[in-house]
Amino acid sequence: MTIVGAVIAYKNIQFFLRMLLYIILGIIVLCVRAHNKKKTRKRIDKRTEYMMKHTKKDRNGKYPWEY
Repeated sequence: MTIVGAVIAYKNIQFFLRMLLYIILGIIVLCVRAHNKKKTRKRIDKRTEYMMKHTKKDRNGKYPWEY
């Protein structure tokens, strides 16, 4: 009976450790994705600002894509 209890307890501990590992890895992945999303957003904003500054406007003060 002790052996059966030990096997069941071992399986539960194994399951707990595996789930804990998945949760930790999931949190790390979400943090990395959020960080990269912020970096990408900043880069896109900077490039858009550069493009708007260096694109010629017509005599009405509009950009070519605003018609």
